[in-house]
Order: sequence, then structure tokens, then C-alpha cells
Amino acid sequence: MAITVLPSDLLRRVAPKRLTEKLVTRKLTVNRAAVQMLAKSGILSEKKIEELALRIIKEYKRKYRAEIKEGKSKTAALDETLNQRRLVIQRVQNLAVFEVTREVKRQYRGERYEWLPSDAKEPDPVHQLNYGKIFTVGRGEMPGDRYGCRCGMRILTEDEELLLTDE
Repeated sequence: MAITVLPSDLLRRVAPKRLTEKLVTRKLTVNRAAVQMLAKSGILSEKKIEELALRIIKEYKRKYRAEIKEGKSKTAALDETLNQRRLVIQRVQNLAVFEVTREVKRQYRGERYEWLPSDAKEPDPVHQLNYGKIFTVGRGEMPGDRYGCRCGMRILTEDEELLLTDE
């Protein structure tokens, strides 16, 4: 048996794009309802999601001020700033993949795994060299260790299901 961890499958379940993009409101505040819904997946705590949202809001406010400084109206500046909602999605997804990798390391340290290809548009060429190779969990870089990594892994274990918990 084996457990296959693919970021795209995982993210559809724990951080769907439609919900994730609602994390920041048009008033550049945290949407508490979205935080609670994302936390229900059990992978990311409400505290982690909220901290991430606040960091993103800080960046958005910086962008908003820059847009105003360039002479745009408040409405146009806000629209331009919120046009970057993909930043919210990307950050939440990166955090989710990173947390899953941490949990895999905790649960399966010493087990073997196969490095699976990335689902990114432009995969990391260094990671491409690892596709199909067998490694040990907890030794060296693993898929998901680096923010933005979308490589998968097949954990070679007798378990059939990965149980994820947030500590």
C-alpha cells in the first residue's frame, strides 16, 4: 500500500479558490467567516489563517497607498489592489501544502517515499531531477518543504489514508 499526496487534490479539499479569495474583504479586513470555513479542514488553524490574512492585508494596504499616490481614485486604487486576489489564494495554498508536509514528516519520519511530478505551470528544474526517485521522509528537501512547491509524493507505507491534524 501507499499514500499519495498531490497538492492539487489536497487544495481542492482544504483551500478551495472561491472560499480562499473571500478571506480579505473589500474594506481590506479579515473575513472571519472565511477563516472559520478554511479552518474546518483541520490542516490550518484559525490563528494561522488569520495571521496570514493580516500579512496579506498589510501588503494590500501598501499597494493601495501606492495606487493613490500614482493619482488613481480611491475606487480605482481599491479595484486594482483587489485585482491581486490571486495573492491570497497562492499564500493560503502554499501554507496548506507546507503544513501537510510538516505533518507527513512528523507521522512518517524514516519511511520511504517516491517524489512525484509537480502540477505547476513551470516546475522547478531541480525538483524535476527528483521525479520518480525514492527518498526517506525527514532527510533532505521534500516536496512541499519550500513555499510554492507543487510536487507530490507517494509515501511507501502500509497505511492507506493520511490523517492530518493541526497541533
